[in-house]
Amino acid sequence: MDIKNKDLKIFCILVVVVLIAAAIAILAFSWGPEESSGYDNQAGPTAGSGKDYFSSKALPEYAEGFEVEYHDNYKVLSIIDPWGRESGNRTYLLVQKGTEVPAGYDDAAVFYIPVESVAALSTTQIPHIANIGEIDTIKIVSNIQYINNPEIIDHYDEGLIHDVSTADSSMTSGLDAEILIDAEPDAVFVSAMENPDYDDSSKIRELGLKPVIVSEYMEKTPLARAEWIKYFSLFYNREEEANALFDEIVSRYDNVSAKAKGVGEKPTVFSGNDYYGTWYMPGGESYVAQLIEDAGADYLWSDDNSTGSIPLDFEAVYDTAADADYWINMGTANTAGELLAEDERYSKFDAFQNDSLYNNNARVNEFGGNDYWESGVARPDLVLMDLIKIFHPEILPDHELYYYKHIE
Repeated sequence: MDIKNKDLKIFCILVVVVLIAAAIAILAFSWGPEESSGYDNQAGPTAGSGKDYFSSKALPEYAEGFEVEYHDNYKVLSIIDPWGRESGNRTYLLVQKGTEVPAGYDDAAVFYIPVESVAALSTTQIPHIANIGEIDTIKIVSNIQYINNPEIIDHYDEGLIHDVSTADSSMTSGLDAEILIDAEPDAVFVSAMENPDYDDSSKIRELGLKPVIVSEYMEKTPLARAEWIKYFSLFYNREEEANALFDEIVSRYDNVSAKAKGVGEKPTVFSGNDYYGTWYMPGGESYVAQLIEDAGADYLWSDDNSTGSIPLDFEAVYDTAADADYWINMGTANTAGELLAEDERYSKFDAFQNDSLYNNNARVNEFGGNDYWESGVARPDLVLMDLIKIFHPEILPDHELYYYKHIE
């Protein structure tokens, strides 16, 4: 091959290479930049992207203290102040982790869910969290000595849980600020309080933590109180478990209640005891009155329209309940002798003389922590079965008292 032909061949190859490069550049320009997928490497799908992260939804049917709205990647949880104060209402924005916080909720406290660590400052909160399988997320409790849940006690002994009330407190509420700050819980569940002097939520916010108001104890019926399991499930995306458990409780409750209400003869019942000169009788619209009615008994103060307690003196109670068939929930007494030690006048009641005394303190630990006020709040079906066993033992012949015991 001569030099001229060789040079011509090299020239042709260079021309082809240039043409190919030009074609690639033209195609790339015509395609333009890559379109946004709506995802951010850190934030994940944007709010309103259309993906529903919450296939199971838990809506309250009995409880009146909270409401929830579901959106694609977040939930709007509204807390309704039980005392009717607008200033006591709260809005929580529960945002799925890895997604963006939606706009338009400037006044809402934001929680990224599912939460991984929490503080449960009331014993009534523990069973709800435990029953949906999230007991391991509880890192802070208050007054461990009054708690009955064995797993919580074991975790405390192992150093996995800390008691916020054990050390010297820098907060007027009696909570140890240092323990709370060090634990860095994703949420701090606190009980709603009417008196601002006992309200822990504002103090917790001052620490840079996020309080979550819980007011289940203000609900009027046993099932409404138990339904707060759905409230806790919202923070864990455990709605499916909460719905299943609550539906079972409602089914059992309604089934045994229907049997008890069908009994012709209803025994008369009164409750409580004299405390330093005042007898706090449950109101006729209280959850205790509801339990007694659902157990097929006649509560002697059923005509009263109070949801809380009625302060009475001994004489007023005796005038109404002297010949009542049953006396229940008489404080901490374990024996009839202990009752008489409180007030010898108790012996005048027919219920005392007829050995018809039953107290809700069958499950009390060595420090006085009563499981009736812990797991009993979450299991009104068991509480009701106890009462039916007391008032109508023939309906539940195989049931053994769980929260109640006979006082002799």
